[in-house]
Amino acid sequence: MPTFRFETVQFGRTKIVEEELSSADLASPRALEMAHAALVAEDPAGAAHSGSIIKVYDAAGYLVATVNFSDLVPDTSGPRSSSSKAPLEEPGVMRSG
Repeated sequence: MPTFRFETVQFGRTKIVEEELSSADLASPRALEMAHAALVAEDPAGAAHSGSIIKVYDAAGYLVATVNFSDLVPDTSGPRSSSSKAPLEEPGVMRSG
């Protein structure tokens, strides 16, 4: 099985873990699991993790996945504007009508 290197940067410290996964497709879900576990272990609110990140590299050193902890923490900055409630569409897709 291929080996992947997970580099977690939290609070200015880098932690490196190597894991064997059956394919590169599993690297991103595994990084998400690791990020969720780190958020719960350190700060359940997640506020202090805005700069934390996990990068996953394959055996050849190519970046195969990135997880920003800030993407996992809900935005509690305030009410959303009405424009953000519009349904999302694929860019460049024209709707008939």
